[in-house]
Amino acid sequence: MAIGGIIARRRLGLSAKLALLALVVVLTATLVFSAVTLFGSQWYRQAALSRMEFAGAFFSERVLRELELMASDAGNLSVLPEIGAVADGTTRGANGTGLDDEGQVYWRKRLEAVFESVLLTRPHYTQVRYIGRGDNWREIVRVHRVGDRIEVVAPGGMQSKGNEPYLADRKALNAGLPFFSRITPNHEHGSEVGPPTIRFVVPVLGTAGTVGGALVINADFEWLLRAANLHPSDGFSVTVMTSSNDYMIFDPVTGPGRLRFHDTPEWNPAELPDLAGIGGDDMADTTEIGWRRAVNVTSLPSGSPNRGDRLSLRTDIFVVTELPTRLLFAPLRQQLFCGLVAAIVLSVGAASVAWIIGKQLTAPLHRLAQGLRKCDLGEDMSDLIPTTNDEVGELARALVSLNDRLYQKSTKLNAIFSEAADGLITISEAGVIEEVNAATARIFGYDAADMVGRNVSILMSEEDAERHNDMLRRRIGRREQKRLIAGREVTGVRKDGTQIIVEISVASARQTGGSRYIGVIRDVTSRHEQQARSEALVKALERSNADLDAFAYFASHDLKAPLRVIDNASAWLEEDLAPYLNEDTRDSMDLLRSRVARMERLLDDLLNHSRIGRIEEKAQIVEGRDLFDELRGLLQIPDGFSFEATPEFMDLRIPNMPIKTVLLNLLGNSLKHHDRETGFVRLSGYETDTAYHLSVTDDGPGIPPKYHAKVFEMFQTLRPRDEVEASGMGLAMVLKHIQLAGGEVRIDSDGSRGTTINLVWPKAARADKATGRAA
Repeated sequence: MAIGGIIARRRLGLSAKLALLALVVVLTATLVFSAVTLFGSQWYRQAALSRMEFAGAFFSERVLRELELMASDAGNLSVLPEIGAVADGTTRGANGTGLDDEGQVYWRKRLEAVFESVLLTRPHYTQVRYIGRGDNWREIVRVHRVGDRIEVVAPGGMQSKGNEPYLADRKALNAGLPFFSRITPNHEHGSEVGPPTIRFVVPVLGTAGTVGGALVINADFEWLLRAANLHPSDGFSVTVMTSSNDYMIFDPVTGPGRLRFHDTPEWNPAELPDLAGIGGDDMADTTEIGWRRAVNVTSLPSGSPNRGDRLSLRTDIFVVTELPTRLLFAPLRQQLFCGLVAAIVLSVGAASVAWIIGKQLTAPLHRLAQGLRKCDLGEDMSDLIPTTNDEVGELARALVSLNDRLYQKSTKLNAIFSEAADGLITISEAGVIEEVNAATARIFGYDAADMVGRNVSILMSEEDAERHNDMLRRRIGRREQKRLIAGREVTGVRKDGTQIIVEISVASARQTGGSRYIGVIRDVTSRHEQQARSEALVKALERSNADLDAFAYFASHDLKAPLRVIDNASAWLEEDLAPYLNEDTRDSMDLLRSRVARMERLLDDLLNHSRIGRIEEKAQIVEGRDLFDELRGLLQIPDGFSFEATPEFMDLRIPNMPIKTVLLNLLGNSLKHHDRETGFVRLSGYETDTAYHLSVTDDGPGIPPKYHAKVFEMFQTLRPRDEVEASGMGLAMVLKHIQLAGGEVRIDSDGSRGTTINLVWPKAARADKATGRAA
């Protein structure tokens, strides 16, 4: 049976639950720890492998250090000038151009002294020689160890070594590559003399760049290994062996054994480590962990992984490190045992302590629970709060505060539900009305008590009621909470049978006993009526716009026709009466025709003003310099006047329409109303993220501040029309364009001299402009 079921069935107290929880937590942690320890064999195996690899690298490092020392000594000797002099002398002597005998002797003596000093400092070295390539690789200089003495061999005692195995690798010799030889007995005059020896051979180049000889250092292999100071401990045993199965065992108890050379009576194959199945034929580095023992095989010069392969020369030497498996895993088994014992003790102790502490901690909670059962919502419960300032007291205060907030919120929600202007209704899963507010009863003409308990379909038309019942049947049994209807308009039925239009929003909520549906109802009948009236007004406005179009057509054609007749008739009369006209009558005829022209311009401007915002103008993005050139071509610039634009305006990318029309009116006004024979008009502008800022500046008479607003009215001019021929509509059309675009216009002038008109033209068109409504 599950723990949760046991707790529910036994009705355990909180203190018991805390104790049980502590026990479960500790036991779970113990089981997890045990599982990780028992079943994490891969991790343990990896740790064991790392331990064996580290041990193998440690012991290999000791042997590798001695080999490196031998290679370093040979390398240092091979570059001595004595070696070069002896090698050159030998080569030249063979060619008949060598050093004289006195020079050869000098350099030989110096080289012998160097070799002797090396043998004095390296007890395990047995010979240091320089062997010339001539005469089948004959020794030139040789110093060797005889017992405890170091002896320099006279020239007559030199031997030819061309048949020795360590000089058989002619490919390496010719390439000038140093190398370690295989471990073989020392041969003197064709006989085995001395212990198994390892040799390091360094080819020496002559003056011609070819190999003229070789430097060879012999070392007693057994004593070289003893010099490595391998002292295994903690159950480890180490065997240094070669690919020929020569071996030397380092025992943690008895210490280093003797070197056992193959094919000698002392050699015992039973003492060799069992490497069956470990590595390959080349004895590659590897580690194996078996049931009885763990083995690491490291081939030299592989050394410490932290220090890299410092010695680049391969050897046939291997270091085999062994450790019984029981010793390898002993720390892990000890850790597991200690962990299990500690876990058991910890579990028992934690459960006991949790029981005692839980009993004390939960006493105030028991008292609080008993008091809450006896109190009603909204009742004063301050006497239930304990005097302590611990978590229990904080919980008690939070519960009391929560009770107060719930009571206040419930009271507030009840007030909102009862007094809300919109109708609120709750419906059961079966479609029965459970609760309504006064607004719902008012909308449908019922008493609230008459609606509760009846099916909600009494408030709908038959068609809507059927759809509602289908929706309820599909929703029964679903648990999710979501909004079902949002802002849908349906036809409602009042108690007296009249139909109304209501807007409803419905959401579902899962509660005890099934789902509940909460609806918000708003009577939008009056809104529909207002919408109908608005649609009628729109149609009337469309008719008005049509009438305005008709008037514009009339003004453009029918009103201008009589004016053309008057203009033609006056010209004919003046022509017919030319002999009888005097200067006054001719001025009157000119005045008549000028007034006809003014009337035609006024009609054109009125027509253009009425079309602003109703006729779509195709705009294109143009560069400021192109717009400037187009404006210059459209303006009539008098002699003595200049028209210029700032560099910022020239670099703008700006829509050409209707900005071109606005700028043309402003620039034309500046030129038309100028009071001097010379002057200038300047166009400037820049753009921001939201608008174009444009300015038209002139050095004309200026506009007094009291007329800054008046000049934008229709038919308004600051100078009499007899002085300046104008209709007074230019700035009115500018203002209408800017207002439709949602922009701003401002005049900067003190009325004495000069005027600047600033425009702010937004990049986004205003919504009412897009609709094309008439002003």
